[in-house]
Amino acid sequence: MLTAAEQAEKRAKVAKFGEEDLNLMSVAGLKQLAAGIVPNYSKLKKPGLISELMACSRAERVLVDLVPDIPLEALEENRSKVKAFSEDVNEDLGIWTRKLYGEFRALVQSRWKSDGTWDDAIHGDMAGLAYRVVMYLNQREGDQSDGGLSWATKLRYRTHICNLLSELVESELGAVYYKQLKSSLEMLLRQIKIQISELTHKKKGHQERRLAERKPQKATIDLVPLHDFAMTVLTNLDKLTYRDWKRVSIAMVIATGRRLAEVHQSSTIFELVDSHHVAFKGQLKVKGDAAKYFEDNPSYEIPVLVGADLVVVGHQWLKDNGKVVDSPEGVNRRYSGDISDAVKVLKGRLGIEHKFFTYKGLRTIYAQSCNAIFNNSDPDNTLFLAKILGHGRGELLLGDNLTDMLTPQSYNSDFVVVNTDVVKTRLGL
Repeated sequence: MLTAAEQAEKRAKVAKFGEEDLNLMSVAGLKQLAAGIVPNYSKLKKPGLISELMACSRAERVLVDLVPDIPLEALEENRSKVKAFSEDVNEDLGIWTRKLYGEFRALVQSRWKSDGTWDDAIHGDMAGLAYRVVMYLNQREGDQSDGGLSWATKLRYRTHICNLLSELVESELGAVYYKQLKSSLEMLLRQIKIQISELTHKKKGHQERRLAERKPQKATIDLVPLHDFAMTVLTNLDKLTYRDWKRVSIAMVIATGRRLAEVHQSSTIFELVDSHHVAFKGQLKVKGDAAKYFEDNPSYEIPVLVGADLVVVGHQWLKDNGKVVDSPEGVNRRYSGDISDAVKVLKGRLGIEHKFFTYKGLRTIYAQSCNAIFNNSDPDNTLFLAKILGHGRGELLLGDNLTDMLTPQSYNSDFVVVNTDVVKTRLGL
């Protein structure tokens, strides 16, 4: 039985939760709040608990409304951060993260006891919220064959979610629960990292099995018709119209091995180095130390399979004809469907049946061709492929310590490329 003073203190605590906050809580959490101030609370269902909690704390809510625990300027900054995030990153992701933050905040307030200590349940709460993040990423629709997001996109969205949560907490500097929010956020981010790491290990095992299955199914690809295609397109740009953008895009991936989102991103730059190398700026999907490396060194040298000057003018043609956008997500929405159909047409003309002959598959063919032309067909080519494709580049430059070996190895799994000497002959190598 609570004393009158304890009941008043508990009602004041309940009054800090809005009806939306209470709806986000579990029944067990609501019953914990109701204990001692709501009669027969143990028999009530969720709607009844919320109704009784709102009713019993009505007087205290007037005071909370007059003296909110979040400064008004913090509330405004909170809204502006979510709005900016929705505009710059992804509206749905911003809305979902804002709702998650509301639940996070409600849990933090409910688990901070009046004696200045935590209810031990806070650790399980944060693990549960982290699981929600992982499940959201796993269930969100994407452009993969299974209808979900790619692994790299999941990691990027995870980072966006964590960054927005951190900004929302910082926007409440000066609020009553600021310190508790900050310490709980550290728990939550740690749990997200742990649970994502566990999925990474599972994905690594799955990737190893897929590589083992794919290697016996390699297709032999003759580079000559692909090289003819790229050369014909890139040496006749002045004869093309904007409707020919798909041909130019395919020629660019054959020549440079860059991803669709890299070829069609407006910030991407190709600069001439020599007749068969360009400096490429616009690397995506960076991992590990590479993220910091590419921030400080945004461009790096890559070999190309046509004259380097053709690569530079080819990419400029895409820009001049309005076939670039500002974000990887925008590239995928606008171009991936059309380019996929165009590659299927090329695949049919060349009589290729391998299921991995896609736009991304052309990146693999580029990598294999470069290994033959610029790396003496070295079978131990993992580091070379990582360097030219940008995988773990920062780690390599720190001492050839590549932590992700499976990604570059996957570029050895699907195709055997023959007649690569055509490039040496035409480039005079």
